[in-house]
Amino acid sequence: MRARAFRAVSRTAVALGVAGALVAVAAPVHAAGKGWELDALSVPAAHDLSEGDGITVAVIDTGIRTNHPVLAGRATEGPDFLSENDKKESWYGGHGTSMASNVLDVAPKAKVLGLRAIRDREDPDYQTWEQSLANPNPQSAHALRNAIRYAADSGARVISLSLGTENAFTPYDEEEAKAIQYALAKGVVVIASAGNDGDGENLVAYPVGYPGVIGVAASTPSGGRADFSTVHSYVDVAAPGVDIWGADIKSKGRVSEQGSSQAGALTAGVTALILAKYPKLAPRQVGDLLQRTASHPQRHDPKTGYGVVDAAKALRAAGKVKPAPYVMPVNAKGAGAHFGPGDDGTPRRVGQPLDVLLLVFAGVFGLFAAGMIIGGLLLLRSGRRARRRLASPPVAGMPPRQW
Repeated sequence: MRARAFRAVSRTAVALGVAGALVAVAAPVHAAGKGWELDALSVPAAHDLSEGDGITVAVIDTGIRTNHPVLAGRATEGPDFLSENDKKESWYGGHGTSMASNVLDVAPKAKVLGLRAIRDREDPDYQTWEQSLANPNPQSAHALRNAIRYAADSGARVISLSLGTENAFTPYDEEEAKAIQYALAKGVVVIASAGNDGDGENLVAYPVGYPGVIGVAASTPSGGRADFSTVHSYVDVAAPGVDIWGADIKSKGRVSEQGSSQAGALTAGVTALILAKYPKLAPRQVGDLLQRTASHPQRHDPKTGYGVVDAAKALRAAGKVKPAPYVMPVNAKGAGAHFGPGDDGTPRRVGQPLDVLLLVFAGVFGLFAAGMIIGGLLLLRSGRRARRRLASPPVAGMPPRQW
């Protein structure tokens, strides 16, 4: 299954399978921290407790320009799981570099490990989901699952996935689900963006839809859902996703972007803050902390989950949680036995809302079937009437029917 970077797009762009980041005028490098997103996440207050020291966040994306001034030497790159040699291309790592900067804006003393598993849209070899189905290269088809396992084995404590598929017939990939469970079982918190199809067909997306993944929607300055953010029951929390300052590979500075990609990366940064201070917390415990300290912890909704993440509140609450061993058992098949204390591996919320296209197809087929049934009943009824007429005695003065 091929994933793609999540970016905010219009309805028309979704229908055509074409997307582009929405950007404003480039800003100088020193603009970091001047955006609204850090205050909305209470990051300045959280920095009194943690800045992410000693935590590695694996950003599985389109690659990273590690020499970008905004990253300031805090990012490295691992293997290219697409097995390509594109680092010298002008378009290389555009989305991934931006995501790395969002992580580091929240957790400035963390380290980012970049792992390339998808292509930038400017890449001449970029493929849509439909095209990737016919890709005979198993290295490309399995890039995401391989990158997840590599991150888990390389010391990352957080995996940031600002990518995913959005298609009415997107398959549930069992091997990707196992790779995520493998990471969770080793104590790695997996963060994934909810998707940008909320103003379109609102389709189910993966990997955010897999059990154990913390799903993040995009929010606005008012705390509500950004109109493009996908709405589903697997959304756990929300984070700023509009007018976010991210690293730009063209200007070497920053630009304003929007999407659930940014929301996911920012939440990965908050997770790094928590684990730097309390490294023994299990993935499920971190997820619970983010949820019960968010803006509306008593009320879950599929638009923003339990609300906008509050980094400072989550850190204060984490000090009251009894740490649990974060290394969970990994069975012979490489899958984890469970994700954390009190979790038997079953997601707390099962079942997703029906996708629009699937609902339409079901309705059409349902109407067709109902029409066939009604037609059959009418034919049966007319046949009975005909038999009754034939069985009736002829009327006086009229000849019998002839066949």
